[in-house]
Amino acid sequence: MRRRSSDRSTRSRLAEAAYLLACAIALASIGWACGGEEASPPPAAAPAEPGQAAPGEPALPAAAIPAAPGAAEPGNAIAAEGVIPEGFPSDVPVYPGAKPGSSMTMPGLGVFATFESSDAVPKIVEHYRGELSKSGWSVTDSPDGGGVDAAKGNRSVQVRARQNEQGGTEIAVNVSES
Repeated sequence: MRRRSSDRSTRSRLAEAAYLLACAIALASIGWACGGEEASPPPAAAPAEPGQAAPGEPALPAAAIPAAPGAAEPGNAIAAEGVIPEGFPSDVPVYPGAKPGSSMTMPGLGVFATFESSDAVPKIVEHYRGELSKSGWSVTDSPDGGGVDAAKGNRSVQVRARQNEQGGTEIAVNVSES
């Protein structure tokens, strides 16, 4: 009988990453759908700055100013487009010159982000292999050769790159905490 290694297999890590991504998308969709259901009073004259009262009304104390929608609270998914996501780890590189795409941050669970580049897949994979290693990550190549997997402490990162229909390269970076 063959004994399994104590390290988690790449397949189980990928399955976990896919599960976390599916949960993140589902939670974001639910949050998005539920966010617009509240009735709001008709707007009066809008204040010039957040925290300033409309003309003729007393000023609100700072504690009474509501947090921005989607603010990072444990369990709240934060979706973004075209920006490096909130909470993206400083020890995970962003590919030089890559344009940020869709992203999702789930405080306490991890971050998923996509980027687009005009560079070839092998060049991008080599960059991530080297930069993650320099940042102290234990790096292995993905079984399909289209990316790298890495681990550091209680975190793991999966980077995948593939050519898209327009001839550019899509980069997906998933950082999860266990």
